[in-house]
Amino acid sequence: MGAHEVFEQGRVIDQGFLKPGKQRLVDVVVTKPQLEPALKLANQLFLKLEAAGHRVMFAPSDRTYARASFDEHEHPPKKPKHRYPALWSPSRPTVVFVGTVAIGLTLFEMTEELEARNIDGEYIPTSKISAQQLRRLSSAWNWTTRMDFATGRLCIRAFSPYPGAGWSQSWKEVKQSSLRGQLDEIVQQLTDAAPVIARLVEEAEEQARIRQQEWREQLRRLEERERIRRQNEAREQARADLLSAIKQWDDIKRIQAFFSDAESSVSNLPEAERCIAMDKLAQARELVGELDPLQALLEWKGPRER
Repeated sequence: MGAHEVFEQGRVIDQGFLKPGKQRLVDVVVTKPQLEPALKLANQLFLKLEAAGHRVMFAPSDRTYARASFDEHEHPPKKPKHRYPALWSPSRPTVVFVGTVAIGLTLFEMTEELEARNIDGEYIPTSKISAQQLRRLSSAWNWTTRMDFATGRLCIRAFSPYPGAGWSQSWKEVKQSSLRGQLDEIVQQLTDAAPVIARLVEEAEEQARIRQQEWREQLRRLEERERIRRQNEAREQARADLLSAIKQWDDIKRIQAFFSDAESSVSNLPEAERCIAMDKLAQARELVGELDPLQALLEWKGPRER
C-alpha cells in the first residue's frame, strides 16, 4: 500500500532504475515503466503465499536477517561489474515465513548487455536506431560500444536471509508477464525450500559454534603464552634486581670495612694528624650517606610479588 507513489517519486539512475528516498519499502528494484507490473506481480505472489498459510512481512528485529546481494543481469558476467550509483536496496529484507523459517524475496528487472551508439548524448541499442538516425551520424562518430539496458522482464529471487546459510533460487521471465502463470509453482517451491534452509541454518550455527570454540581456545592459548612470558620476564627481572642488591650489599660492606679500618688506623696518628684525619672521615661519611645493607634486600621484589 502506497509503495507506487513513493517509488515513482524517487530519482532515476542508470538504465532508468528507480531509487526512492525511503528505504523501508517492499523489495522491488525496477525501472519506471515496469513499476506497476512489478508491484502487481509482487502483490499476487504475497497473497498466494498468505493463502497457503505463510506470513509475508518486513524482516523482524528478533535476529539478524540479511538481504542477499544480486546481479541484475539476465546473464551475469563471470567477472562482476562495479555499478555506480548502486541500485536501490531496502533497510529491511522482505521475507515470507514458512512456519518458523524466513525466506527473503526480491523482485527486480533484469538487464542485458547490447551493442549501442551514442546519439545526441544518449546511448541507444543499435537494433533500435532508425535508418534516419543512422544517416545523421557523422562517420567520425560512427562507433559502437556495449552498454547495459533494462529488458522489461522481471525476475523473482528467493534467498536465505540467515548469515552463513547460503541458498538462493530465481525465476526469470522469458517474456513479459510470463511469471504470473508460475506463481502457484513458486509458492510450492518456496514451501519445499523451508526445510532445506532450516538444515543449512543449523549447519551454519554449528560451524559458527565450532569457530567460536576454536577462537576461545586460541585466545586461551594466547593468554597462557602471555602469562608464561610475563612470569619469565618477572623472574628475569627479579634475578637481575637481586644480583644488583647483592652487589650493593658487597659495596656497602666494603665501604663500611674501609671506614672501620680507617678509624682504627687514625687512632695511632699524632694528635694534629688525627684531628685532620677524623675531620676527613666525617666528611667522607657525610658524602657517602647512611649505609644499610638490609634496605636493598627489603626493597627487592620476588617473582610472585611482580
